[in-house]
Amino acid sequence: MSSSDSKLLLYAKQEANQAITFENAGKFHQAINKYERAAEILIQFLRFNKNPIMRQNVQKSAEDYISRAKILRLKVSGKSSRRGTSSTSTFGSADDKSEAKEEGVSDEEQELLDMISGTIVTESPNVRWIEIAGLENCKQSLREAIVLPMIKPELFTGARKPWAGILLFGPPGCGKTLLAKAAATECNATFFSASSADLLSKWLGESEKLIGALFKVARLKAPSLIFMDEIDSIATKRGEGTESGGERRVKTQLLSEIQGLKTSHDKPLLVLGATNRPWDLDNAMLSRFEKKVYVPLPDLPARAAIFRIHTAGIESDLDDEDFIELGARSEGYSGRDIANVCREVIMLPIRELDMGGLLEKSDQEIKVRNINLNDFKNSIKKVKPMTTDSALKQYNDWKEEFGE
Repeated sequence: MSSSDSKLLLYAKQEANQAITFENAGKFHQAINKYERAAEILIQFLRFNKNPIMRQNVQKSAEDYISRAKILRLKVSGKSSRRGTSSTSTFGSADDKSEAKEEGVSDEEQELLDMISGTIVTESPNVRWIEIAGLENCKQSLREAIVLPMIKPELFTGARKPWAGILLFGPPGCGKTLLAKAAATECNATFFSASSADLLSKWLGESEKLIGALFKVARLKAPSLIFMDEIDSIATKRGEGTESGGERRVKTQLLSEIQGLKTSHDKPLLVLGATNRPWDLDNAMLSRFEKKVYVPLPDLPARAAIFRIHTAGIESDLDDEDFIELGARSEGYSGRDIANVCREVIMLPIRELDMGGLLEKSDQEIKVRNINLNDFKNSIKKVKPMTTDSALKQYNDWKEEFGE
């Protein structure tokens, strides 16, 4: 069995174990999704593995997962159709549930809230502005758009209203997600990180319900910040003949939720989108994002600082001038590109020890040499930037046309 096959089996087992955990906790929607995901992974395994005994065992497991998902779906359907019964939801604390009842949440909607709580990552990011090198203009724009309205709501009254939607756009790997997390940390907001994979479902009508549930949870947990990464994957231009009816309904639901955002001074709710392809976004969706912030490639001081951040805790022979030189040599690199260069350099001393056979001698004391400037020079020649000049021109042209 190849390593890729074993990884698929391990992944399927992990999904199935999570399904069992969800089922035991009464979170049937999450359990259904995990059982179906485990079955899909096993079916993918069957396409490549030719061992008859292995195939028979794996096929039986896949059928068991599918069967269990069907049983749970019938159970959920039966439970939600009964009127007057109390919800057996496990979403949040008792206070959360009482808040939900005050909002007029039905039993079926409460089940969707449970579903969202398992698929949407709600976290305390614990990322500070100072941890992000450069991007001072972006930080100030987000502070004005997100942080100040939340920490000083009394300043935003009358015609001075905060933005309800902000779009971060720019080359990949430049810190859009970090900026969103830092903004949520600074204003002590509940941070919802939602991707297209979390919000899209193969079941008819479920994606629209998931989006509605996400915004409902965000209102209950306000002050909240909903961060939608790669929003272009679910909000592409409509009417181009390549979308299905389901995709159109998902876009319509998302548009209506952002447009009809219910927010107040004491419970603000903001939507922050991020994309590497702003030109693919539907015009109606662009209009919902009142503030557009361009996140460019890091400048020279920022690149030098990023080299410092990603070599912290590693013994090195580099001084301040060396970091400045590295910043100059890495023009056109994104933060992610520089992080990849640093990872390559950090592994060099370990690689040298391994190739010399020293790591196999367990009784011998191992001394790892310091990294130096030449290591970085050689690695920069190998690790090339991912953003091309033509792509940068496209971002600048879009910025000129739609503003920021």
